[in-house]
Amino acid sequence: MSKNVFRAAARLAFVCVISLSALSLSTAFAATQEEADAKFAAGDWLAAASDYRALLAEDGANAQNWYNLGAALFALEDYAGAKRAYRAAIDAGYARIPRARVQLARIAMAEGRRKDALKELEKVAQSGAPSGRYLRELPDFAPLLDDERFKKVVLALTPCADGHHRDFDFWLGEWDVYGNGSQTPTASSRISIREEGCVIFEEYSVAGAFSGVSINFYDPAKEKWHQTWMSSSAGSVYIEGGVNLDGAMVLTDDGLDIAKITGVLNRVTWTPNPDGTVRQFWESSSDGGATWSVAFDGLYKKKKAAE
Repeated sequence: MSKNVFRAAARLAFVCVISLSALSLSTAFAATQEEADAKFAAGDWLAAASDYRALLAEDGANAQNWYNLGAALFALEDYAGAKRAYRAAIDAGYARIPRARVQLARIAMAEGRRKDALKELEKVAQSGAPSGRYLRELPDFAPLLDDERFKKVVLALTPCADGHHRDFDFWLGEWDVYGNGSQTPTASSRISIREEGCVIFEEYSVAGAFSGVSINFYDPAKEKWHQTWMSSSAGSVYIEGGVNLDGAMVLTDDGLDIAKITGVLNRVTWTPNPDGTVRQFWESSSDGGATWSVAFDGLYKKKKAAE
C-alpha cells in the first residue's frame, strides 16, 4: 500500500471515529420532552432553554415549547431571545395568545419601551383575558398604574366593574341589624365584594344561635340579579330579580322551580335610605301571591368605627 493510500485510509478512519463519537454524544445528550419540562418546572432555566432549543430544532411547530423557551429566556433576562420565542409561539398557534402578549409587554417594560408595552396590552384587552387585577398587580406594570391607556386596559379586563353589576353596592359594608322597632341590634352582617366585583357576598350572624351566607350576582345572560342563600339550619333560598324604579333591589322565587316544590313564594326587598341605612323587607306567600305575610323586617345600620 502506498503512503498516500495509507494516509487517505487513516484520515477516513479518523473521520468515521469522530463522526460516530459525535453521534454517540448527540444521542446521549438528546433532550426528551419530559426532561425539558422537568427542568422548566424546577426553574433550571439555562438547562431548560438548551433542551427546548434542541426539541424545537426537531419540531419547530411546537407552540408550547416556543412559549416555554421564551419563559426560560425571560427568567435569564435574555429579552431579545425571549421576544423571538414568544412571537414564534404566537405564529405557531399558541393556545393562550393573551398570555404570550402579556409577556411581550413585560419585556417591553424591561427594555424601557413603554409605548410598545401599552400596544401589546391593548391587544390583550381585546381578548378578555387575563383579569385586570392580574395586570394591575404585576410589578412590571407598576409604572403604568396612573396611565390612562393602562387604566382602560384594566377596566376592559374587569367585566363586573360597572353597569348592572354595581346595582347592589348600596348594601356593602359592616352592619348591625335591627328588628323592626328594636333599639338594640339582633344580628350583624358583613357584605363584601368578591371575585373582581362579580359577587356581593353576605355573612349574616346571630351570636351563638344562627348564621348564614349568600352569594349575590348579576347574570348578564338572564339580565337579572340572583341570590343563593344557605343558613346554619340548612335553610336555603334561591331568588332573582333586579332594581325597581325606586332604586330598591327586589328578588323573588316566583316562577322558579324551588317555589313550585315548596309551595311558598318569597319576595325580598332591599331599600337604600337617605340616611345611609338599608331596610330589608322579606315577605312570603303560601297561596300563590294572593296574600303575603312578613317573614323579616330589618334595618341595617353601619357599625360604628372603634374609637
